[in-house]
Amino acid sequence: MNIRFHLRKPLYLLVFLFWFPAASSYSVEHLGDLTGPWILFVDDHVIEHKDNVSRSYHAFQKHEANPLLIADKAWEGSTSYLYGTVLPAENENGYRMWYHSWANGEYRMLYATSRDGLQWDKPNLGQVAFEGSTQNNILFRHTHENHSPQVIHTPWERDPEQRYKFIYYEYGRTPPDFTISGYYGMSSPDGVHWNVANEMKPILKDHGDVGNFVWDSLRKRYIAWPKKFDEVRGFRRRSVGFTETRDFENWPTTKLVLVPDEFDDRWVNEKSADNAHTDFYGMSGFAYESMYIGFLWVFPITDGKNDGPIFVELVTSHDGEHWTRQEKPRPPILPLGTEGAWDDGMVFTPNHPLVEDGIIKLYYGGFDTTHSAGDGSAAIGLATLRKDGFASLDAGPKVGIITTTRLVGATGTLAVNYRSNSGWLRAEILDGKGNVVAGYSREDCTPLTADNLDETLSWGGRKLLPNIGNPLQIRFILRNTALYSFRFGEGTSEKDPE
Repeated sequence: MNIRFHLRKPLYLLVFLFWFPAASSYSVEHLGDLTGPWILFVDDHVIEHKDNVSRSYHAFQKHEANPLLIADKAWEGSTSYLYGTVLPAENENGYRMWYHSWANGEYRMLYATSRDGLQWDKPNLGQVAFEGSTQNNILFRHTHENHSPQVIHTPWERDPEQRYKFIYYEYGRTPPDFTISGYYGMSSPDGVHWNVANEMKPILKDHGDVGNFVWDSLRKRYIAWPKKFDEVRGFRRRSVGFTETRDFENWPTTKLVLVPDEFDDRWVNEKSADNAHTDFYGMSGFAYESMYIGFLWVFPITDGKNDGPIFVELVTSHDGEHWTRQEKPRPPILPLGTEGAWDDGMVFTPNHPLVEDGIIKLYYGGFDTTHSAGDGSAAIGLATLRKDGFASLDAGPKVGIITTTRLVGATGTLAVNYRSNSGWLRAEILDGKGNVVAGYSREDCTPLTADNLDETLSWGGRKLLPNIGNPLQIRFILRNTALYSFRFGEGTSEKDPE
């Protein structure tokens, strides 16, 4: 199998930025863009062979100051959580958060800001009255059931009123104006003042009331994963749908892409409640470096009706539609808090995390109760992970080998994100026939022995890859080391079947 420039599967392709006729406008970087040249080892997509290595999954580490934002306003009740979005401020001076609350039978979509990402303010927006006053941080109100605020930064729009997009869910139970359930859209020049899109009609007619929407910088499209129901092994289960569009105001009907498998029901036994089973409550998916990452909200319905905890597992994709589950036993990427913690009942993720200074920052919503357990409270916290740190391929004292598939267009330097534990990492370059290129063997390679997010390999002092034409392969050799990802200094690569 070769890896080459191939527009049907545009991952790892810098040239893909120029695929569409109007791509020059899309090349403006948007807030929250996480794409780049790195190729991750979260799955076996670029691996031809591996030996004496094992894949480890790494959970996010929760911040010691959590929760960072709590429900402390009358209009928030006791429940403020993050079905929503966090973005850096446009002036790079702080952060902005779009979140929502549930109080007294009403959802409210809210806005917060922070200078450091830890201390959050709820500014008085003066836009929506609550108990006779507009001194609050409520963004807008169409009905009492508007919720799940998803914000997308689109700076390439020529119309300044379109620089931000907003999607929210409406149940369609508030006549005369809102009688159709689905996702409604809005636009804004600043992310605070919003204009109605599509004449107050849904931009996506869908009955799944949980969905996450993002801009895909890899394929220049809007993509989303709304909840979708399907009959799976005797139960009508919440599952994951997928839809994509280049026209924000018109989304096609979702198609089913991910359902619970038998391993998801492994906890069910003769002592479980009748009809106990697992649903997928939702999923946050997003383009990350050269692929797609998903945070899957796993919902074991322990009472057989509608109650149970919700935690987050990792899924991976290379087109946003077809997903690979974690290797068993599938440890959570974002687990529940310990018993008695503010987030020991359920956790939910925003539409995408942020990456800053080599750290993935994931703001998340947490509940101290399970799904239908009754009154409880919800707040928002922060969890972090090293860049590309979702998973690694690890070698112990016995030398491990990882050989990539054949790469076309791989030029420049070769850098890795790795962590050595009194060990080392080397690499050798293979030609199109699988032979080691002279001067680029493991013996020629200077071993890397540190913990580094971006370190360049060299062979006898040479850092540039050999100019041998296409294709080539990389063989990583490691001992007592974890390897997360790699990249080339110029050019990128993609698989195409022979």
